[in-house]
Amino acid sequence: MLRISDKLLFRKIVFGKVGLLVLFVIFVLFARGTWGVYQKADFAKGNRDRAEQELATLHEREVALQEELARLGTERGLEEEIRHKFDVGKESEQLIVLIDTPEPEKVIEFKKPTIWERVVKFLGFR
Repeated sequence: MLRISDKLLFRKIVFGKVGLLVLFVIFVLFARGTWGVYQKADFAKGNRDRAEQELATLHEREVALQEELARLGTERGLEEEIRHKFDVGKESEQLIVLIDTPEPEKVIEFKKPTIWERVVKFLGFR
């Protein structure tokens, strides 16, 4: 059994400055570990959000490609695509070229400055 003086010494060490210093060091070590886990979790959450956005974009693109594929699966859709890409037509078709009417030229008339305007300009007020 410990003597009373030994118990007092033990309490003095544990609850004194040395004990508080040891507790503070342990707290800092746990805090660093917790902070590292928090940063990793935040990074993983950001990556997950970006991956979900990319997945949604890919799903939209898949739907658009499925619609385009269905359109190209028909004869009319295939013909439209060939006409659009290669600028071709059937043998019996004729081409009509529409030309925009040119805009009338704008005529800018310069009027001669009056005497008063020349005086103001010469004096530098304008």
